Amino acid sequence: MKLIVDLNIICDAPGTRSHLYAMVRKEFQSDLVPMVGMEFEDPAWKDPRSIKSILINPTEGYYLLRVGNDTLSDKAECEQLKQMYHSHGWTGLVR
Repeated sequence: MKLIVDLNIICDAPGTRSHLYAMVRKEFQSDLVPMVGMEFEDPAWKDPRSIKSILINPTEGYYLLRVGNDTLSDKAECEQLKQMYHSHGWTGLVR
């Protein structure tokens, strides 16, 4: 089945409301059955991240893995992070 790893970039600038800046996603084909608590490695990160939740969709043939959010305090930093994810093969960017 397909593994889809989902991550939100949250902009939490001082004096403004926290908001979703971008949503990034990376997809893989794998026979692995993921479980909450497993760690996921990606070249975009220094350290692996734990899988926080899993949505299973057998009809469409995928597992949707949530690995948390990246929260930054500056719009420019959020944009840099979005571009960094893009350079590592992440897609599904919004904004």
